Amino acid sequence: MVNNIYAAEDDSGSFGLTSFAFASYLGTGFYTTSGQNVFVLQAPFEHVIKEKTNTEAGWVLKLPITIGFINFDKLDIEELPELSDVGTITFLPGLEFQYPVTSNWTLIPFADYGFARELNTTSNVLITGVGIKSYFNAHFDKAMFTLGNRFLYAREQSKSASNAHDYSLIETGLNYRVTSDYSFTGEHLYTNLYYINFYYPNNLVFFEQTDNPIRVGVEHEIGITLSNIPDFLFFEKPQIGIGVRLGNNVKVYRLVFGTPF
Repeated sequence: MVNNIYAAEDDSGSFGLTSFAFASYLGTGFYTTSGQNVFVLQAPFEHVIKEKTNTEAGWVLKLPITIGFINFDKLDIEELPELSDVGTITFLPGLEFQYPVTSNWTLIPFADYGFARELNTTSNVLITGVGIKSYFNAHFDKAMFTLGNRFLYAREQSKSASNAHDYSLIETGLNYRVTSDYSFTGEHLYTNLYYINFYYPNNLVFFEQTDNPIRVGVEHEIGITLSNIPDFLFFEKPQIGIGVRLGNNVKVYRLVFGTPF
């Protein structure tokens, strides 16, 4: 998925679904179109350097690890995927500065820098990403409405190629959270219904290294998640759910682990 302004005419430094740069921003899910199937799995590790409050800014170190399985439908679901089934591995650390403009509004500028490796060709790619996120919360009795926005610019550079790929995204998300009657350890669960609009100013290209690349200008996603779940393993109050994203002949069945936007 790239803006092809900088794309090389013959560049194999990208697996079938997308450029390395965007693979790390996809999130976990099944991505299907025109006979191509990819499963992207992301472990969203992070470390809170300083906790944000309503009056004081915070810092968060992001440490996501992303792997891509190519043509996932060919795998034997009764067996765990092997290393040979993995097409790409991406590690993209990032730093977020969470600034509370008001008690209900937070601005989050961020920067990412990392690398990706395509196992079939053993090619390495350096990735940079910068942007800003905004979250505004409005409370209504036992419900909460959240408006989220994100602008992202990402760029990848292969060591073996002089040209680079880049891509930009403008994202708008709406989330409606209600308090459920169910509770664990005395704390109520939250049910979240969300909608996300993805706008790609220079079009997004799926399967750009195939004979039938697909250009997408706008995508829409709807889904549902549960939040305020008790801690397990090393995850604190995780949020989990499912979503469906639709674009130009592209379907994404997303597994949400964390906030959807």
